[in-house]
Amino acid sequence: MDSRPVKRVKLDSDSNTSNGLPGNSDAASIRAKRTAFLNSISRSVSPPGISRSGTNTPTPKIDALPSRQDEAITRVSPAQNDQSESSHDSTSSKPASRVKCIPSPFKLTSIRDLPSSQNNDTVSLHDILGNPLIKEAWIFNFCFDVDWLMTFFDPDVRSQVKVKVVHGSWKRDSENRIAIENACTRWPNVESLTAYLPDPFGTHHSKMFVLFTHDDSAQVVIHTANMLHQDWTNMTQAAWQSPFLPKLKDKLQTSIGNIGSGSRFKYDLLAYLEAYGSKTRAVREQLSDFDFTSVRGALVASVPSRMNDFSIAKGVDELSSQKLWGYPSLFRALKAISAQQAEHPKRSHVVCQVSSIATLPMTWLDQFFPTLSQKPSAQMWNSISIIYPTPSNVATSLDGYSSGGSIHTKAQSAAHLKQVTTLRRTLCKWTQGPKEECRAGRHQAAPHIKTYVSFAEKPTANLRPDVNWALLTSANLSTQAWGTLRGKEKEVVVQSFEIGVLVWPELFAEDFDTSEQEDNSSRDTKSGDKVRMVPVFGSDTPHAVEDSNHTSTLVGLRLPYDLPLTPYANGDMPWSPQGTYDTPDRHGRRWARDFRG
Repeated sequence: MDSRPVKRVKLDSDSNTSNGLPGNSDAASIRAKRTAFLNSISRSVSPPGISRSGTNTPTPKIDALPSRQDEAITRVSPAQNDQSESSHDSTSSKPASRVKCIPSPFKLTSIRDLPSSQNNDTVSLHDILGNPLIKEAWIFNFCFDVDWLMTFFDPDVRSQVKVKVVHGSWKRDSENRIAIENACTRWPNVESLTAYLPDPFGTHHSKMFVLFTHDDSAQVVIHTANMLHQDWTNMTQAAWQSPFLPKLKDKLQTSIGNIGSGSRFKYDLLAYLEAYGSKTRAVREQLSDFDFTSVRGALVASVPSRMNDFSIAKGVDELSSQKLWGYPSLFRALKAISAQQAEHPKRSHVVCQVSSIATLPMTWLDQFFPTLSQKPSAQMWNSISIIYPTPSNVATSLDGYSSGGSIHTKAQSAAHLKQVTTLRRTLCKWTQGPKEECRAGRHQAAPHIKTYVSFAEKPTANLRPDVNWALLTSANLSTQAWGTLRGKEKEVVVQSFEIGVLVWPELFAEDFDTSEQEDNSSRDTKSGDKVRMVPVFGSDTPHAVEDSNHTSTLVGLRLPYDLPLTPYANGDMPWSPQGTYDTPDRHGRRWARDFRG
């Protein structure tokens, strides 16, 4: 048996295709090696003794992400540097090689019925689950089609991968629970686990994969899609993928760094998983053995909980020691960002892009929007936009009205209409924008994605502002997801499970202060590294340009919507699945008469 390589073999984007380069094996040889590997994992020999490069099955496109051997998460591949320099040379005679360009930390999912030109740098479910080295998968979600889900694992290991399906249908008579458990009987390697929800209005809405592989690595993927066919075909979704994480060299490492560091991310992730109780003990124990140093991002999550009024604690250090969920968790992270940024833009503008708007009391809006905008409630309305589709946006989408079943708000009763009136000044359509270079290419794919992005200024036709921070999450605009302050008890109550990742420019600086002792003592820091995060469209990597502010690092943020935003017209209303729409969709169907039965 060949000896294992010390490090993971770095995958090339062309590694699974025959391109005539020296060293390529013929198909029969590759298949033979693969068969030997598959046979080896069924024996008591662990780990398998074949290198990763000996397989022929398509694997997740992790080459676009930083590998665990990269010196820092901000490194980019030579191919990306060449692309950036080439792009710049076509527009300027001065080289821009000193500007390091980093791909977006969030990736859009591929859309089946859009051309390949609009699916650049996207990720599919096969990319995530198709790796034949996966040995165990923990899948947290709201809705599941288990039989469909299992088709995305590599066919040769599909029946061997240990799969844990975690959902919130804990009542024994729940139709969803019965359907999931019936499907699990057809897959002996799949186990259904339920998350307890003490509040009848709470949901298990988190969407996450935790993957373990035979070559002793792990990966965390946080995303926005249900485990359903429709969610992964023609609806706009996105995912954040951690690098492949190696085992800890020193299992006694206990230091927890600043918010945004890998060790803090790990600490918060394990705390989140602890909320499930003993059912997640196995995944917690496994993750404890992995090194999260290469991760950059803050975990912002919700679990059913009650917390003391967090506003009593003013400072970042005081907030850091508390277990916070929902909007208090977001508030803490934003306070940390403000402390890291040299100056907070006074004209910042937050865009909330969601697929559901619940009933939102004015008292809650006065809590939540000031948290997002970091401005007093009297100034918040000019600093907030909400992207939510109209009936026309849904009707003209690729799946027509059928995609509207996943997009929710109520607009029928007097109370509902009053809320629409309150929010109207902020509401924007899910539609194509006027500037071709600022089009995301997703206006035809109805949105199930949820993003919250703070721009330095409000985007206009003549201005594409930098990004202060961005959150990709499962959480829509609801009190259940984010929590609400109950005055009498002076406590914040969160009812649902949600999970998301927050990123900001300073994370990607080579001198980012993680406060992780081993990380900081061994790293050659570079003082004064100026990092900008900028919107990108059509691909993940920004183009290097001449910059008067001496930018050293440029980070892309792949937006799912076009800029500038398109506000609702006077007669526009938000889509509501409880409504009746007689205008035919792109497939000639009307809602809801053609969808009954």
